Amino acid sequence: MDVSISKIGVDLFRNISPVREIMNFADPKRLLEYGINPADLISFGGGWVNHLSPVLYQQVYSNIINDNDKFHYSGGYSPTNGESIFKNAVVRFESHLYGMDGLEQENIVVGQSSTELTHLLFSVLLDEGDKICLLDPSYCNFPLQITTGSKSKIIRFPVLTEKTYEYIANEPSTISSFQDFLLQEKPKVILLVSPDNPTSQILSDDFIFATHNTVKKYGGIIVIDFAYKTLVFGQIPEYYSWIPDGNFMSIHSNSKWCRGLGRRLGWIEAPKYIVDSFESFQNTAILSPDRLHQMAFAEYVTKSIAENSLKAYFDYTRELYKSTADFTAASIRKYMKLPYLEPQGGLYTCIQVSVNSGKFVEDLLKATGVLFVPGWGFGRTLAKSVRVSYGPLVNNHQLIETGIKKAGEFINNMTI
Repeated sequence: MDVSISKIGVDLFRNISPVREIMNFADPKRLLEYGINPADLISFGGGWVNHLSPVLYQQVYSNIINDNDKFHYSGGYSPTNGESIFKNAVVRFESHLYGMDGLEQENIVVGQSSTELTHLLFSVLLDEGDKICLLDPSYCNFPLQITTGSKSKIIRFPVLTEKTYEYIANEPSTISSFQDFLLQEKPKVILLVSPDNPTSQILSDDFIFATHNTVKKYGGIIVIDFAYKTLVFGQIPEYYSWIPDGNFMSIHSNSKWCRGLGRRLGWIEAPKYIVDSFESFQNTAILSPDRLHQMAFAEYVTKSIAENSLKAYFDYTRELYKSTADFTAASIRKYMKLPYLEPQGGLYTCIQVSVNSGKFVEDLLKATGVLFVPGWGFGRTLAKSVRVSYGPLVNNHQLIETGIKKAGEFINNMTI
């Protein structure tokens, strides 16, 4: 008799996630079954950036690798919660870019990635029966991470109107309703993303200020995932410069801003007592974060600030993605003529297709070779919407137009 896997393992396998669903759709074998040449696929599914890393960053890696002593040192164990030189670089990084004042090394824990740290965070903060609040819609990986990282209860608060297709989180009436909701439900953790995945909307200062004041009343904490922090198309919110306190902390990634998606590195900014609690969990998960990546980040930040190139790089990437977001939105208006969300940052927009999103994505793929992400996994409010990522196509606007045009032609021929 073969050994059985755990109940949670069975449940996770049977309950497909949108991430796994999109990977299945894009599998070359399946594409060939649909009669699609994988080379001809136009994918709006990838949640990744496609701009070039800073040349100076590449040179820093080369310097380390070609220096015998530095490269030898990079192969040693890092402290479990991260190198001092990296933490000091984060402090300067946040101060230089966002004017953050008061962040200390003791407020930073370094991990293998923001994904790994987020998973551990639920074990650090949540006990069985505690509530964690997500907005609806919200990042599709969070429920899976919560399920495997704790036995807490997920509650959701809708911020997208299905009839008018408006993102209403920042409306005064919504903020007031959310405060009432929090005081009634008292979730220990409110997990947010800004700019958001999947909507690319940015939560306002008013929303965060009000939520912060509310959670102080009963002992909750706001956790903001800042994966797309550097890709804000308009005015940078004030709370982007907040340091952590007993009711506010944040998650950060080295993936998006420098296109380091495969060079896994992340950190959390949190009160010292939360940072300290990570050490035992880190010992059981990764033992130590990658030292080479920490060394490279620290050296790059030092040199780029000194030569005044760091802000210039961020200005360039913001403009690159803003122009791509604008182009994508214009293509949707021209060819699809469906309700969509105007991106305020990040890599995405959402389009309301008014039919089952999973079936729509599969039918569209079979008919056109164009791939979107089904919205159902991001929450009930996106069950009949799709997420469109323009990030991977930031250097190919023509392919964006071609894909959106094909989707529009498919929709015009749909029988609903």
